[in-house]
Amino acid sequence: MKTNRFLVVLIAVSSVSLGYVALTRAQCPPLKDADKAKLVDYVHKKYSVPATVQIRVDEAARVGSTCYRKLEFKSQDATRKFRIELYASPDLRFLTRELLDSLVDPAAEERKQHREVTGLTNGNFPVLGPPNAPITVTIFSDFECPYCARFASMMRSEILPSEGDRVRLVFRHLPLSMHPWARAAAEAAACAFEQKNEFFWSFHDFFFEHQRELTSGNLRQKILEHAHGLTGLDRANFESCSAQKRTAPAIEHEVAFANDNGIHATPTVFLNGKETRVVAAEQLRTLIRQLSPNPRAPSAAVVSGGPRFERQ
Repeated sequence: MKTNRFLVVLIAVSSVSLGYVALTRAQCPPLKDADKAKLVDYVHKKYSVPATVQIRVDEAARVGSTCYRKLEFKSQDATRKFRIELYASPDLRFLTRELLDSLVDPAAEERKQHREVTGLTNGNFPVLGPPNAPITVTIFSDFECPYCARFASMMRSEILPSEGDRVRLVFRHLPLSMHPWARAAAEAAACAFEQKNEFFWSFHDFFFEHQRELTSGNLRQKILEHAHGLTGLDRANFESCSAQKRTAPAIEHEVAFANDNGIHATPTVFLNGKETRVVAAEQLRTLIRQLSPNPRAPSAAVVSGGPRFERQ
């Protein structure tokens, strides 16, 4: 009799469990057309994608056994590239570029991310700092990326003033396809760099400082206005370079290098060739001092929040 009661309880528990599994699966139906339309409309507005660019959304994958989904938003026009992957919450209300899995050891994950990439500085790239500096910070950046603007401001105002004698900053272009004017800005900055390293950094600071004011519609005029204020710049040569898109192949080569090495987000930072997730100025300053031949006393790293970046 006791055995029979045990079997009844076991069957009841199993039934409840199976019912829960069925319910969970029922809560994760395929995306409806109305859901897709709402999500595409949001992405159009969020990333300032022109209304003439048609975007398609597809479900790339489910996250484990959960109802979280990875969605791919992609332009259908091959000549006007736009692509971004976002994670959607089960109710499709929230979209995010990154999901943090609390079941994964952050330390182990961080060790995997500290990969080394060769050839980061093999070439003629915009540089700040002494050529013989013991620490080389290589940044893959996008002039329309707000997180890149914050990183640039941090380097200019907090890192280089105190660590400039031991740091060389190398800039690599990675204009993301989801940003309407980023590639045109990169090409213009590259035209300025052809004449002088300092002219590039002037445009670098201009784009980031005026990022919120710039649009695809006013970018060319703003570029020309800034160029006219640069003493020593050959404006006719610069304007010809920009109009003829002479630096477009160089920017495409930069993007190809990044893609070939699995670099798809901005800002992506490397310290002496090793990828590093920078989350605060004090953290970066501490790493620089630790890697220097004669390290200064390290500061206590103050970390606020997690790394922020934009992904292609």
